[in-house]
Amino acid sequence: MPVLDGNFEAFVTNLGKYNEGALVGEWVKFPTTEEEMRKVFERIGIGSKDEFGHVYEEWFITDYECLVHGVYDMLGEHESLDKLNYLASRIDEMDKWEQEKFVAIMESGCDEVSDIDDLINLTYNLDCYDFIPDIHDESDLGYYYAHDAGIYSEKELGPLANYIDYERFGRDIAMDESGKFTDEGYIRNTGGGWNHYFDGTREDIPDEYRITGSGEEQEHDSTITVLIVEPGKEPYPQEIDSGLESLQHEVGGYIEAVYPFEEPVAIVCNEEAKLEGLPLNRALRDGDGDIYDIVAGTFMVVGLTEDSFGSLSPELMQKFTDHFKTPEQFAKLGDRIVAIPMISEEQQKHHEAEQKDFEVNAETSGLAVSGHIGTWHAIDHKEVDGHTFWLMEHDTYGDEAACIIVDNYGKLAISDVYDGFDEHTVDLLRQEVMPVDRMPDDSISVDEMKEYGYSWGGMLPMREEAAAKVMQSCTVYRLYGDNTEGMVMDTSDLKSHAAQGGIFGVEKIEWIAALERENPLKAAEMSMEDDYGMIDGIINNGPKEDKSAEKGGKSSIMDRLKASKSEPPKEKPVPHKERKGDLEL
Repeated sequence: MPVLDGNFEAFVTNLGKYNEGALVGEWVKFPTTEEEMRKVFERIGIGSKDEFGHVYEEWFITDYECLVHGVYDMLGEHESLDKLNYLASRIDEMDKWEQEKFVAIMESGCDEVSDIDDLINLTYNLDCYDFIPDIHDESDLGYYYAHDAGIYSEKELGPLANYIDYERFGRDIAMDESGKFTDEGYIRNTGGGWNHYFDGTREDIPDEYRITGSGEEQEHDSTITVLIVEPGKEPYPQEIDSGLESLQHEVGGYIEAVYPFEEPVAIVCNEEAKLEGLPLNRALRDGDGDIYDIVAGTFMVVGLTEDSFGSLSPELMQKFTDHFKTPEQFAKLGDRIVAIPMISEEQQKHHEAEQKDFEVNAETSGLAVSGHIGTWHAIDHKEVDGHTFWLMEHDTYGDEAACIIVDNYGKLAISDVYDGFDEHTVDLLRQEVMPVDRMPDDSISVDEMKEYGYSWGGMLPMREEAAAKVMQSCTVYRLYGDNTEGMVMDTSDLKSHAAQGGIFGVEKIEWIAALERENPLKAAEMSMEDDYGMIDGIINNGPKEDKSAEKGGKSSIMDRLKASKSEPPKEKPVPHKERKGDLEL
């Protein structure tokens, strides 16, 4: 009989040892006794101390063995051992027919059962189901109802019994009763309501079924004061219940404790945070200040007592508040991960307010630039058509990261600059400051485009309606918040991009040419001119660069700029930015 058959077991594991990298546990066969459970706890180290004198007091269940269909999926890692023993004892006390009925109910898919509390209550509600053993299909059911159920007299049926389609008869009965066929037999719900004899609390478990005793998961009524550290935020103290459920709630999952400091504190974090893709939070560093790990998701700094977690002292609370005060962002630089202090929204707003009347100069440092993490300092400048632009280097990573260029007021102009003010970069800046008599769309400004995330001012922004008109005479681009663009091919491109909140752009030089087409000579020069700032009525150079390769895809201004470098510049301006890594800030 495949009911329990001695195979209702759980592998009980020492949680502290598991967090240290050792699987220390033991299979426990249910039902069992309090004395046997106490011996199991002793054998797996529950109640013993680690090398720091901390008591191993928590356990969890690594695996189950149970042949009853569906039960395995309803049992969790932190299931109550008392409840497991209660369930196993209730099933063990049933006779063979009741056990088979219980198994059949579970195999048929019982909607009333979803957890161990429901399983226990099911053992008290077997009379809500009718069970006919050894009936496995429609034909069996039809024959049973015709000959064995006592509904019809086989004698009275006489020869008619030879003409009964038992399969069809049984199919109609099963459909009418919503019955199910299982390996044990036929099962159907009588329609009677359940009685919930068990309310799910430990107190409602009869004493004879309780097995945890001194080794039980302890009730924690006290509270502790801990330091909560969330990604992107400054840490803050909080009073929480010291029980396991409260700790799990704070970190959003199963807990893991690590001890990276000499002080009597622990970091309690989500042990599956990185697997779940939770945001990186704070770096852990060795004695030399090098990063050896990064904690993901929300974590807590807790104090340590002789046998458990405890409150942080005021001194330790202040120390670790200062230690984790600044949120961090992380980026890959070559083959290593670097941590960059994160400027809070409040600090960003403060910087922006301070920079309203601010002008960049050669001594500028600590400049916060929208869309880029960290702060920047000036290393060079250049006048372009009467406008001053500044080459900025990252305050923390210097020449290991790409530079950026800002205007005289600290507003971003170009990102990812490696070659300083070379001729192509200057060309982009010249288009940035080129005056325009009329915008293609008065409903959106260049500043709004830059706030959207597209920073090059050589592109004029538009919304869908204006873009539909402009594309009749000019090339229109889909603009993206990551400083890339893609050519609009048709109106469907317009509609799909607009539906996603996207905006559009037309290159300033092409828009100016469109406005001036009434002057054929100037229009011809504009279409041929490489030196966009010299509109003089003389066609100076060759045809414009073919943009057909850009159709449909996304590109960046810098990508297009690099692609246009068919020959190296004769003379590179200084300072030259060597590309030492892939860090984009």
